[in-house]
Amino acid sequence: MFGNKSMVPQPKISPGDDLELLLQDVNVASASARSAWIFLIALEAYFFIALSGISHRDLLLNTPVAQPILQVSIPLRSFILFGPLVLIVMHAGVLQQHIILARKLKALDAGLTRQEAIPLTHPARLRVHSYYFSQIEAGPEQNLALRAAFRAMDWLFLRLLPIGLLLAFQVTYLPVHDAEITWWHRGYVLVGLLILAGTSRMLAGLEKIYPGTETLATDTALRRFAATFAGSLVILFSVAVATIPGEWIDRTLGGVEAVAAPVPYQGLGNVTRTLPPGARGRQAFWPTAVLFEGEVDDWTRRPTSLFARNLIVMDEDLVPDRQGYGNEMSFSLRGRDLNHATFDRSDMRRVDLTDTSLKGASLIETNLEGARLVRVRMQGADLSLARLAGVTAHAVLLDGARLCEGDTPLDLSTSTGIERIRCTGGGH
Repeated sequence: MFGNKSMVPQPKISPGDDLELLLQDVNVASASARSAWIFLIALEAYFFIALSGISHRDLLLNTPVAQPILQVSIPLRSFILFGPLVLIVMHAGVLQQHIILARKLKALDAGLTRQEAIPLTHPARLRVHSYYFSQIEAGPEQNLALRAAFRAMDWLFLRLLPIGLLLAFQVTYLPVHDAEITWWHRGYVLVGLLILAGTSRMLAGLEKIYPGTETLATDTALRRFAATFAGSLVILFSVAVATIPGEWIDRTLGGVEAVAAPVPYQGLGNVTRTLPPGARGRQAFWPTAVLFEGEVDDWTRRPTSLFARNLIVMDEDLVPDRQGYGNEMSFSLRGRDLNHATFDRSDMRRVDLTDTSLKGASLIETNLEGARLVRVRMQGADLSLARLAGVTAHAVLLDGARLCEGDTPLDLSTSTGIERIRCTGGGH
């Protein structure tokens, strides 16, 4: 019948034709790009599993991260610092291969289009490599569902997951309160976004080189707007939302009443804790409060918010070995920023807390027997029922803290606003 595709003469390309040679080259490049893409997915899966396995206990004790293939463990801080760099380099390399492949595919598509009476019907398109990227650019006609699946794979594995993992590195390590590492993570996120923006610009430039492959101007504008909006949200989250308590961004945004909220945030749960005097009145940027500063639930030992930016290590035995220490410390947390951390009912006997900051920390029923508390900042800390027998205490700041009534080995004469409460069931 009139209009039947079977009646249209089918174009052919000879074995020595330039298009035939280009098709062969495209298939070779496509196979190489697919191998790199699969390796990137494997790397993304490994990082996702590794980050999921890092607990707050691991963050507190700096537990090394095991490498299953190499059968070695690397320091936690090194993994958190250099892991994103490995991901960025690998991601950039894969995108570079796809830019080279896209140029060849655009040339092949333009050459085949010139020989087609009906678009996307050239027999040579059936011989294009099966890799989804090649099928999108130069493959035969596809139904809407298959094309949408190809586009989803492209966005998920080459765009969303790499940036999402960079944010995951930052969020996972945020409770450690290491400002240097956090700013490195923010830089990694920015670099990742710039790499994606540069790749998109290069791919868009290929449409001008090969006429007939242009995207509609309206679609291009919408894509650019969506990409710019999404990138802005990512930068906002990394810099202004995922902040360390007390850093200048957190203080600045938390001081603006119009966008601030009190923390711990109680909007996502029914948990309510009565804070010591020195821990009250804290505020944070509203998205930070909602996403990172939920109240700690005693039952789940987790915050009621989606993420946490303060350590929560409850009901844990943190002492490596209960015997044989003599006068030595069991483990060291010297110089750490543990502000607003929760260590309720954990065993931390003989811990070295020299020059440690524990402002607003919760140490309810925590075993601190024999601990070294030298130049420790514990303003607003809750030490209700904490076991303090045998501690070595010197220059401990306890302004606004909460302690049980009765004798205590801590010097309270230099601190003000201390709340003394009646406690039962614990010992000092």
